[in-house]
Amino acid sequence: MNTTLFCYVVLAILIFGFRVVIQKKRTGDTGLRVSTQLSSPVQRVATYLQIVVLLAVLTIVILESLGTLKPHFEIATVGKIVGLTLCGLGATLTMVSQYQMGESWRIGVDETEKTELVTHGMFSYSRNPIYCGMLIVGLGFLVLVPHTFMAMSFILAFIGIDLQVRKIEEPHLERVFGEEYDEYTRRTNRYILWVPKS
Repeated sequence: MNTTLFCYVVLAILIFGFRVVIQKKRTGDTGLRVSTQLSSPVQRVATYLQIVVLLAVLTIVILESLGTLKPHFEIATVGKIVGLTLCGLGATLTMVSQYQMGESWRIGVDETEKTELVTHGMFSYSRNPIYCGMLIVGLGFLVLVPHTFMAMSFILAFIGIDLQVRKIEEPHLERVFGEEYDEYTRRTNRYILWVPKS
């Protein structure tokens, strides 16, 4: 197993598998709500797009490890270090943010649920630090496998995440929390990690 494939497997276990196990142990619930957000075309597009991207990146990484898919240019040791560092930083940001969500952590949205609005920790710098972390991981894989297919996967990942955020999660939070959420959006950016406004 080459370095990039090993990195993908480890990150998938840490970001998804490990988190689900912790959530199940802590609350008795996996936190998975993917099947509950498929009622509208936009919800289905956002959900399926994110799933397809995960499978596409895995396929690209496997083909690259087998030598079937050749990167457009060879990266030196420095490039591998940069790519792995980005993956590590992104995974760390994602996992810390997942931890800070506590019992409110979910994958997907269930319209019948009301969880706590998390605004502390990394969520005081970005309303979506988990997605920011995952996009940083995506950049890391693009550096590790510099290929058009990987670049397309990154673009599709952002589109899927943005649809999820703007069309599914934000409307839900607005309905549930009202003015509290509006005030949060005024002081905290959607994605960019920056110092909170005073």
